[in-house]
Amino acid sequence: MIEKKRILIVDDEEDITWAISKNLTNANTNLEIKCVHDGDTAYNLLNNQTFDLVVSDVRMPGRDGFQLMLDIRKKSPVTKIILMTAYGSQDIMKKADTFGSYFYIEKPFDIGYLKQLVFDALEIDKTGFVGHLDKAGLGELIEVNCSSKSNSQLTVTSQNGIGTIYFKNGDVIHAECGDLKSERAFYNILNWNTGTFKITGQGNNTQRSIFRDWKTLLHQSS
Repeated sequence: MIEKKRILIVDDEEDITWAISKNLTNANTNLEIKCVHDGDTAYNLLNNQTFDLVVSDVRMPGRDGFQLMLDIRKKSPVTKIILMTAYGSQDIMKKADTFGSYFYIEKPFDIGYLKQLVFDALEIDKTGFVGHLDKAGLGELIEVNCSSKSNSQLTVTSQNGIGTIYFKNGDVIHAECGDLKSERAFYNILNWNTGTFKITGQGNNTQRSIFRDWKTLLHQSS
């Protein structure tokens, strides 16, 4: 039996802890997640239990995220920490790095991107979503990724080859297909009649080469 990964989510906004917990649980059932809403409660919980990962807000009642991170580092150096904040700045980012956070993410964030960070931190294999599609289904799949403000990559495999479309915050930002890149690759992929697809998370390192909005791109292909 595979041992469950244990996650503690700390944020004074209950809707945020609920949303993160629900999305992570839906994506992977091998997670044990606890949510608390202030730094002191988190500290007391950490005195009695160990967690593989702590996802914590910076500003909250009781101990703030930085103090909590220092406490975690003393008690359990191997615990990974992801800090969240709505008050992003270079100083906060440097402080988070100095204190030893695994990652620092600014609110509002795409829940899919946070989920990717969590899985990376816990070294959980992410196979993504896979399936079969036809030409009409590919357009619908792109629309779903854009409407949900996704940070992801869609890889399509067909008899014509392999093509990948990249999304960031719901925008189509780049596409690659063989030697083709940008919009030429995007439209080439859209012309494929059948194939299989795989959707996985992707970070912020993909360079943007497509600047038209996704509705215009899909309209031009019809």
